[in-house]
Amino acid sequence: MLVLLFLLWVLLSGKITLNVCLTGAAAAALLDVFCRRTLGYGGWGFLPPRKFWKLLCYLGYLIVEMLKAGFVVMNLIYTRGRKMEPVLVRFDTDVKSDDARSMLANSITLTAGTITVTSEEGHCCVHALDRSLAVGIEHSKFERRLKELEE
Repeated sequence: MLVLLFLLWVLLSGKITLNVCLTGAAAAALLDVFCRRTLGYGGWGFLPPRKFWKLLCYLGYLIVEMLKAGFVVMNLIYTRGRKMEPVLVRFDTDVKSDDARSMLANSITLTAGTITVTSEEGHCCVHALDRSLAVGIEHSKFERRLKELEE
């Protein structure tokens, strides 16, 4: 988290100078300590290279799915005479850890046209803008990839 906070500082500052880097490092360190002590964030710790690679692949897959869903929603909106059929889908997930369930719920919400309404103890409820967007959401590739990350 320390590195991400530092990179965010540098990105938001708009330039890289010694002053920006030193101030950013100090601010990132203070925020990291604050988050760990006060908010109880433990961080991910050290990820083995194989798990780190799987996480990067998951994030790449998520970005591709977000783009694809965005085009599908644009097509739904701009197609004349098309009646959308909103639907609520309830399903059980095999993902065990709280972190992975949270990632699953957020991944579903980040893809255009779907919102995770509830995610409790392995049960999810998702609202989809159209029935076509809800096809296969029960056993999605998101869930399969997250189960691989848990192992």
